[in-house]
Amino acid sequence: MLATPIQGSLLTFLSKAMNAKKILEIGCFTGYSAICFAEGIKENGPDAKIITCENDHKYANIALQNVKEAGMDNLIEIKVGDGLEMLVMKIYLTFLVHAILAYFFDSLISHADKAGYLNYYETILERNLLAKNGLILADNVLFRGFVQRIPNYDPNAPETSENYIPKNFYKRIVKPLYQFNEHVNKDPRTTQVVLPAFDGLTLIRKN
Repeated sequence: MLATPIQGSLLTFLSKAMNAKKILEIGCFTGYSAICFAEGIKENGPDAKIITCENDHKYANIALQNVKEAGMDNLIEIKVGDGLEMLVMKIYLTFLVHAILAYFFDSLISHADKAGYLNYYETILERNLLAKNGLILADNVLFRGFVQRIPNYDPNAPETSENYIPKNFYKRIVKPLYQFNEHVNKDPRTTQVVLPAFDGLTLIRKN
């Protein structure tokens, strides 16, 4: 989902306040959030860089055009491919050298494949891809308010019911997000806070 202007301002603020050097974004879409991150790191030194992954060639091309028009193509590198595969293989093997010099990845945002959130999270922690004081940002974690309905979900509930979740969203998006939220909330390795703004944004840091 495309970030709102206010959310974009938050991304810029966080990346600038953290003095981020390396940002990995999983799910580029139109490139808007990457541009917001770039606005925050553009004065953070010559080694500041954003790597953003997009599985859809159409949106990758749109993002590339938007990035060029924003004058941020010197800071943003767009990689086309599956987010988890890029994280485990190409990103890990090719860019980890640079990330180590920059104290690993400072911040990571994941707003792509909702069902893949848990895999992204575990891969980042298991491979130690996050800087000591870095953040993982997970977007859309409340997904239109449906995620908090999971405990009382009724597949036969009418659309007007508080227990209603569209069937086409339940298995593919809502349930995986609920499982991700529960897993992160109970994980002793990290501390997290969910901002009930936008479509739900979780900020996660390692303990």
